[in-house]
Amino acid sequence: MKHAEVYLREEDREKRVKITDSKKPEISSDVMEKWQRIINLMAKIINVPSGLLMNITEESMVVFVKSQNSENPYPNNGSDLLGHGLYCETVIGTDKELLVPNALEEERWKDNPDVKLNMISYYGLPLKWPDDEFFGTICVLDSKTNQYTDDYKELLKEFKEAIEADLKVLTYQKELSYIADMDLPTGILNRGKTEKIIIDEFERSKRTGEIFSVALIDINKLKEINDNNGHVKGDEFIKGLAQGINSRIRNTDRFGRWGGDEFLLICPDTDEDGMKKLTRDIKEEVSLELNEIVENHGFCIGASEYYDGDEKYSDALLRADNNLYVCKQGRR
Repeated sequence: MKHAEVYLREEDREKRVKITDSKKPEISSDVMEKWQRIINLMAKIINVPSGLLMNITEESMVVFVKSQNSENPYPNNGSDLLGHGLYCETVIGTDKELLVPNALEEERWKDNPDVKLNMISYYGLPLKWPDDEFFGTICVLDSKTNQYTDDYKELLKEFKEAIEADLKVLTYQKELSYIADMDLPTGILNRGKTEKIIIDEFERSKRTGEIFSVALIDINKLKEINDNNGHVKGDEFIKGLAQGINSRIRNTDRFGRWGGDEFLLICPDTDEDGMKKLTRDIKEEVSLELNEIVENHGFCIGASEYYDGDEKYSDALLRADNNLYVCKQGRR
């Protein structure tokens, strides 16, 4: 979770607020185009030099979308550090609308940073994700005194709702995509997503010459676990293995279910020696955890590095499978 410290100029205090975290979806190009049309229309109808959609980061307020009229003094992607008492800081800190008809006539606003651009009047509203994290603000600014009529305020509120509806759709789309890629019983990637990742990694390595390694992981005698301890305990063993491994790999590694009791680990920029060390550490640590679920059962691992001569991704998998077979024969 990310936070920002905003300065509330009217209350002369700072406030910590939740802002867009790293798990949020990216704003797609079609949504950006829609928002650009909204901001252009907003500035045109209200007849002001500047319409803005601002995004709050941990340090700054950033111009995310600006009206494309020539009078707009704000630069594309322009930003100003938090803590200066920006109009938008107060909007986010209070989580409500802010109207400043003329900053030059108000002691608390006359020296705010936007006055330097001759933006002396302001009306803005907060923009939030469905989970109440702040995205930023939607606002209009003018170089002359402006009370902004009730109709203009209502228009801005309608645009706010339209943008927040887009944020909600983007969030739901990402959640649906996440579910579609997941093996729900274990909480790791499913076969389809894992296969796409290894294909992409193979093509990247063919293109750049960079290495990667894979490891096939197979539970020992899962049928015996189910027969002797019940399928509930077998499912617990599978989930324990999946979560145990998934919690011990790097953020750049990808781990998914390859079959009923078989899993695939894909490690970019990792050679055979690095993979052997990783899998050795995983086997030692995860086996101890699994022993608490069902004693004397574990798993075998077969690893392989990608070779320049590999014609398809399955070549590396075949070598890993052969090494997995050797591991299983050794157990027997």
